[in-house]
Amino acid sequence: MTQGSRPTASDHQQGTPAGKVAAIIERRLGRALDPELNFFEAGLDSLALVELHEEIVRELAVELPVTALFTHPNLTALARLLAQGSAPPRPDTARRRVAGGGRRDVRSRLREDGR
Repeated sequence: MTQGSRPTASDHQQGTPAGKVAAIIERRLGRALDPELNFFEAGLDSLALVELHEEIVRELAVELPVTALFTHPNLTALARLLAQGSAPPRPDTARRRVAGGGRRDVRSRLREDGR
């Protein structure tokens, strides 16, 4: 970081959840990310955020609703959410579903979840 410039996401400590999330996002973008920049303004779209969500959940082993990346639209807000403990550690035995499938598969999963 240069004097007078805003810190980039890579300036976060790599051992922290924010640092790990920053590394995931920067790997996808192929460049450094301003932690205050909205994910959409950084060049990510809805599909990219959903894919990032899967990576974050897998690599950090946390339960995090996919909507968190939309309601916490930049690295600073997302890191704050993770630091507050709003995303508790996911047990290793958590059931993971494969994304995709037909309309019937989706309806079946919704019924399983009681929705």
